[in-house]
Amino acid sequence: MATVTAEQVRAAREQGYAAGYGLAPPTPNPYAPRHTPEWLGPRTPAERAHKENAERGPLALARVWRLAYQDGQAAYAREHSETN
Repeated sequence: MATVTAEQVRAAREQGYAAGYGLAPPTPNPYAPRHTPEWLGPRTPAERAHKENAERGPLALARVWRLAYQDGQAAYAREHSETN
């Protein structure tokens, strides 16, 4: 299993917040795993378990990015709704 460091979490949070707030150009979640067609994926239970363990760290970073993105959007909306 790939371990996730605190620096990776901070970077994902900062990038997500900046994208959500509009400080960075809109981009899809860079931490989201690439889609693999089912027929190219793991076939045996052992292969599936190995893939799930390998994706655990990157999926956590993708969730952190998505939550920070939503926080950035909410902060932008709050700030701009108060001025109108």
